[in-house]
Amino acid sequence: MKVKNISYRNPKNKNNSDLEILRIRHFFETRPQKMLETDVRLNFWILLYITKGNGVHYIDFKKYPYKAGDLIIIERHRVHSFKVNNNVEGYVINLNEPFFFEDGENNNMDLLAFFETPYEKPILSIDMSKISTNKILIDLVYKEYCKNHDYSSKNLIRSLFKSFIFSLYLEKKDKIINSSTIEYKYYNKYRELIELNFRNLKTVNNYSKLIGVSVKTINMACKKCADISAKQLLINRVILEAKRLLVKGDMKIYEISYYLGFNEPANFSAFFKKHTGMSTNDFKEVIKLKKYK
Repeated sequence: MKVKNISYRNPKNKNNSDLEILRIRHFFETRPQKMLETDVRLNFWILLYITKGNGVHYIDFKKYPYKAGDLIIIERHRVHSFKVNNNVEGYVINLNEPFFFEDGENNNMDLLAFFETPYEKPILSIDMSKISTNKILIDLVYKEYCKNHDYSSKNLIRSLFKSFIFSLYLEKKDKIINSSTIEYKYYNKYRELIELNFRNLKTVNNYSKLIGVSVKTINMACKKCADISAKQLLINRVILEAKRLLVKGDMKIYEISYYLGFNEPANFSAFFKKHTGMSTNDFKEVIKLKKYK
């Protein structure tokens, strides 16, 4: 059950564009269902722009129902899989990292922040009516993308897509955190440190000392940016890694326990059951049956 790592590849684009946009129905119809419904880890970002229908998507072994008007943001390095549904309409947009930096503009960090903010809430409900700015812009992105990809077209696509993202900023500014705020800086730093240390540092106090601010400050930043406590964000990261290792299947339970910094396998098993509602063995069975919680 090893999770395969997937690198960005755009087979259609001879100029190696770092953005790919496809109609979601075409995407489902032209790829093997088994491949799409297999868990994979991405090294690029995906947007699912849903204009019609409803369905579910899986991110880090959790089921996320979606409906028309939803934008699903799948961050780089997350484990995900599709649930094929040919009644759904909209766009699949794949983005590779160089897309954010190739033109060297200062606002690219704000653009990237849009894709990294929804760590705990990957779905935004937006206005996708025909007269909405974001719908007009994403349709133009697709139209230009379907043309020949010369240098000018590539720049136009980049400009249109950035305008699309910033139109979402304007519409959902109460849900999307500005990367220049102090709360986002603390939240982002906390997340970075968790990624480096979650196996060994298990309390928010450990991280507050590394950042040089109080636990209260970190907690307020997490609440503001992700609507989650700092403690829960840390717990979720440990649980996520445990799930990934269980799915991968290369390590025994006691090996996972020690790898994640638990003194005893029993402590790890109790921690996992407390925060997921199931035992490690039950979780592996659920994954086999593709019935996610």
